[in-house]
Amino acid sequence: MPDGVISPTHPPPQPEALTLVLPQSGAEGDLRAFVRTLQTGWRWLLAGWLGGLALAIAGLWTVTPAYTAAMVIGPTARVGSAAMGARVPTLSGRDSAGVAEPGAGDESLSDFARYLELFGSGPVAERLARDPDILRALFPDRWDAEAGRWRSPPGLLPMVKRGLLALVGREDWVEPDGDRVARALRDRLVVDMLRSGPMRRITFRHADGETAVDLLGRIAAATDAHLRAEAARRSAAQIAHIKLRLGAVTVAEHRQALSDLLLDQERVAMMIGVDLPFAADLIQPPTTGALPDWPNPAVVVPLAGLVGLIAAAFGLSARHALKDHGIGVEAVP
Repeated sequence: MPDGVISPTHPPPQPEALTLVLPQSGAEGDLRAFVRTLQTGWRWLLAGWLGGLALAIAGLWTVTPAYTAAMVIGPTARVGSAAMGARVPTLSGRDSAGVAEPGAGDESLSDFARYLELFGSGPVAERLARDPDILRALFPDRWDAEAGRWRSPPGLLPMVKRGLLALVGREDWVEPDGDRVARALRDRLVVDMLRSGPMRRITFRHADGETAVDLLGRIAAATDAHLRAEAARRSAAQIAHIKLRLGAVTVAEHRQALSDLLLDQERVAMMIGVDLPFAADLIQPPTTGALPDWPNPAVVVPLAGLVGLIAAAFGLSARHALKDHGIGVEAVP
């Protein structure tokens, strides 16, 4: 230390910080203290459990129970006594390559894959939206049977939604269209794989069991009809193009190749018109139970009671921790 400089006798004061002081609990473990806290606050735990049960029961009374209609489908069989038969041309050589499914092997898409992708969505939803009976069954709360027109749904929550939309200069929809049908079906339709095979189980939920079965069958029929119409359109366009080329080609070999293609496409068009499922076979028709199955009280009520019990235990533990230890001031070294 340089001469003439007086060393301080006391260190300068350090800044203080407000921290939560949690002293050691001594010989008592944290688990034992937690158990003792729960034992002393059993009334709070009971209140939380009963509160969860009460909320679950009240919610079940306010929610409209629904039926779940289910059906099982699979790819259309090409062989067998119940099969539709092969629609794809089976010529040998390169003449028939890619006639029905153009593209490389990893780019081809089967009719069944298209069926699953379009089930209740896109153009199928537009087709369904043209049926007034389907619209009224999907949106019963928006249909006024006495006035014979569409309306905004009654109730507190729809009113709040309309108010929030009005704040940002928007309006709630009234008359459903294809997009609304697609959204409603997307929320209610579930497609599950069965035992990692090609078959699929499709379920649809509705407040009325008979309506659920009817709507699921109509959706399946509309999807199959759309794919059949698209295949017929493509086949007709190819037949018309081949006939047009036949009138202009004079080389015998080329005319023979075009004639073979025309024969194949005419056979495809004939098989498309057969009154059998086009893209998906109905393994199990749509069915539903005699009683509503959603929501399930046997699952909802115990789960709500458990959630209420856990919430009460957490709140009780936090309350005792703050009460026992408190908030103190600790000097920062």
